[in-house]
Amino acid sequence: MATILMGYDVEFSAIGENMCRAGLLMFYPELPDDTTTRGLDIIRRNHRELGVRGTLFVCGRTLLHSLPALQEAATDPLFEIQQHTYSHVLFKPDAWEGGEFKPAPPEALRHEVTATSSLLAEHLGVTCTGIRAPHGYYLGLADRPDLVELLADAGIEYVSSWGRNEHNANPTPFSTQPFWYVEQGQPDVLELPFQYWLDGTWFEANGKERGAEFLEILKAGVDEIADTDLVYGACFHEWAMLRYDEAGTGWARGMMEYARERGVEVISYGDFHARARASR
Repeated sequence: MATILMGYDVEFSAIGENMCRAGLLMFYPELPDDTTTRGLDIIRRNHRELGVRGTLFVCGRTLLHSLPALQEAATDPLFEIQQHTYSHVLFKPDAWEGGEFKPAPPEALRHEVTATSSLLAEHLGVTCTGIRAPHGYYLGLADRPDLVELLADAGIEYVSSWGRNEHNANPTPFSTQPFWYVEQGQPDVLELPFQYWLDGTWFEANGKERGAEFLEILKAGVDEIADTDLVYGACFHEWAMLRYDEAGTGWARGMMEYARERGVEVISYGDFHARARASR
């Protein structure tokens, strides 16, 4: 059955490389200090009105800067909360959008992951078993078994890290499907790729006021997976809800509505992981 995994990277106020709060405000000065709270309000309203589940991949520093909003989100049965590292650090190098981004050393990654899991447990009562790797990479972590082991040691059971095509760009093809990291020596860690277009990548290339057009692009992606019974790991952002006027144009909500019209299941990343684990 064709399935969409709805996931949102919650990263405003995260420090580190070019996606930090200062960086976002440098390029997008219209974003208010309460961007995470307002973005989550839009996301949660969409899901509540449609009755579908999703995943919030939260940076640890964003959690601490927007704690009331995320504590409220943690009580919402339509959402699971997992992590996005503490400060949006990279697992692999990335040359993208004119920037050269270096990965964090393994010991820094270890602390980023374990600290964020501890914060989720302390403040939200969440046991963290999933992570979205910032930026995403071609091949995910398939070429870095040492990093898959690092995540497994930290209690991570699924990772969403394959988010680029062979040209280190989007769109990532839907042929990139979930897999277990068996060949890397971690058969109990599941890769859940995020494919197709990232919201920010498409909008910044085509115009931030073109939400209606982006919705049609997303619908084409829904048609493709509906016709081929594939899994689509969607990756949107809480700050993108404001930057690209989700409330006014409904590109994220419209995609989910169209998926239901096409008979495509919409669930969280964790729901899919639990199902995959149970079916082994």
